[in-house]
Amino acid sequence: MKKISSMLGLLIAVILIFVPPDASARSFFEHSTTTVPAGQTMDNLYVLGGDADILDHVTGTVVVVNGNLHLASTAKVDGAIVVIGGRITQDEGAQTGDDILNFTLDTATQNSLLIGGGLVAGVWAVQLACSLLLIVIPVLTYLIGGRKAAQWIKRQPDLSWKSQLYLGGLSFIILVAFCTLCIVTIIGIPLLLLAILLLMIAYIVGITSLSYLVGGVLQEKWVPNEWIRLIIGASLIAAIANIPVLGWLMILFLTLFSLGTFTKCLSSLRRRKTR
Repeated sequence: MKKISSMLGLLIAVILIFVPPDASARSFFEHSTTTVPAGQTMDNLYVLGGDADILDHVTGTVVVVNGNLHLASTAKVDGAIVVIGGRITQDEGAQTGDDILNFTLDTATQNSLLIGGGLVAGVWAVQLACSLLLIVIPVLTYLIGGRKAAQWIKRQPDLSWKSQLYLGGLSFIILVAFCTLCIVTIIGIPLLLLAILLLMIAYIVGITSLSYLVGGVLQEKWVPNEWIRLIIGASLIAAIANIPVLGWLMILFLTLFSLGTFTKCLSSLRRRKTR
């Protein structure tokens, strides 16, 4: 119950920002230094933007935001004490409850908040950028590739996605072994960059192909246009990729599918040149 009262105190403190000050014994809120004088008992004390000095009894919750709290030797607080952005000083003889929360916005705390907030914002920005790329890449590939890209993409639904995953798994193992060998032998670093470039091209090919396949599920009834089909398919992939756990499985599936599709594409080009 005490933890619940402290959370309620925080909520009330925020709400009181938009409410005119009330100096009653039930809800005391001021924007300046607030004192509970000796001989006066209060139910709750809420202070925003100022210090609080308690000389007597508070039977409920004490919340101080952006200010310091001083508990005199005659002070007694039965409920929770929450001080955010300030410090608590307690004279000998002051009586308090079990729940005391003091969150001081000193330099170290501010730096931690900035770093933590920056990391969260950075991760969110990267996630948003990747989601947009999953939608933009298929559209640009279809646009830049012209008729050849359109014809190649339209042939993909006739291929077995299971065989492409199997081929992609083998290609992934070979690619990992090749990259490991390039890292061990420093001379092979340029080849490692080439492998990364091929992997990026494989992703472009795979994302475009898979977007067309996924969009084709809805084509018969709701997606008569090729462009809309591609965009809807890419949007569905991007949405699934942002779901926890399921998103990692989607990325793994997309990686294997992309490598399998790219390998098949290279194989078909080689056969044409041989003929």
